[in-house]
Amino acid sequence: MFHRIVLAIAILASAPCWNAAAESEVERKACANDAQTHCPDEMPDRERVYACLVEKVNLLSPACKKIISDSLAPVRPQRRR
Repeated sequence: MFHRIVLAIAILASAPCWNAAAESEVERKACANDAQTHCPDEMPDRERVYACLVEKVNLLSPACKKIISDSLAPVRPQRRR
């Protein structure tokens, strides 16, 4: 029982990291060249590459820039009627 609780806590604690690594294949391909060009020292650490791309968003290709910009945009709650 104790092991299950520890495992559940470990899974929940790592949940915030999932957003940075949850990109699709299309998104990965759109930013692959930009990551290699602008952030080669951060590879292969996904979170560091993402942070680097965010920092250099104005230098990115239009497709990658859109993906990074969209990931930074605040999520607006839907209005209830």
